[in-house]
Amino acid sequence: MGWFQRARESLFSVTGISTVCLFAASWFLATDLIRDYLAAKRASARRALEDQMRVQPRVWSAHELAPFDGSDPSKPILIGVDGEVFNVWRGRDFYGSNGPYGMFAGKDATRYFAKQVVTLEEDDGKDLTEEEKDNMKSWKEFLRYKYDFAGTLA
Repeated sequence: MGWFQRARESLFSVTGISTVCLFAASWFLATDLIRDYLAAKRASARRALEDQMRVQPRVWSAHELAPFDGSDPSKPILIGVDGEVFNVWRGRDFYGSNGPYGMFAGKDATRYFAKQVVTLEEDDGKDLTEEEKDNMKSWKEFLRYKYDFAGTLA
């Protein structure tokens, strides 16, 4: 009898099947425990980051917003729009220092949103039209829906 025949008989015997089932169950249990551990570790890191980025709502001046411009990854990112301040740290890829809308961060971005411009050079300096005010209000509603309220702008 060859080695293959002996292995097949051992594997398909009662003890062989029991051993294979025990090994498979142990494998699935171990991988499930490891997966749960890693998920709990990621969740804990996420909660710690959320706590670090949390800002208590208060009254902000334009000068106080400046340090929250997205250049420091350990700080939240704040944007002022029409008298309200929003913590947009969850959108760091958009509003961070290297993001396409990074110029909005750390300041009152009302005119940027209203006129749909990304640089001050594009702003014509004129008073906002009703259409631009409506546009800004739409953006403000979007920010309210998606990001955390951080206070008001003085």
